[in-house]
Amino acid sequence: MYLGIDPGRFKIGFAAVDGDRLVFSAIIPKDREEVLPRAMNSLDLSPLKEWTREGSVDSVALNRDVKIFIGDGTSSDELKENLAGAADITTVNEYGTTLAGRELYWKLHPPKGLWALIPTSLRTPPRDVDDLAAWAIIISALKNNADKK
Repeated sequence: MYLGIDPGRFKIGFAAVDGDRLVFSAIIPKDREEVLPRAMNSLDLSPLKEWTREGSVDSVALNRDVKIFIGDGTSSDELKENLAGAADITTVNEYGTTLAGRELYWKLHPPKGLWALIPTSLRTPPRDVDDLAAWAIIISALKNNADKK
């Protein structure tokens, strides 16, 4: 199980991935960020349920061996400090992960009809994709780790 976090100024993207499959994602308002460290420390993500975007929090089984990848952008140092001790945390360069999150959105929700003819780069998802940017952070970290071997 891998967890990805995309910290931001106004919201925090969160993704839980099993293998290469997204099992749960959420976008947590920045003013409620204290819920995330509490959930991580208790190994119970159910407090994040109200912010679910994809999947189900019920399908996530956490343990202390979970690996967390956190983007190095806005507010990452503060969030890393709050998560210290929850699990193994690795900081990842988050350059390009928002665009990758958009692409992941369209893979999860393929456009229908005439929208399918419009190039992905010209389509804007109908919702924020911070959670999918968190998934992209995981993908990037695992790819970089594989490239180093």
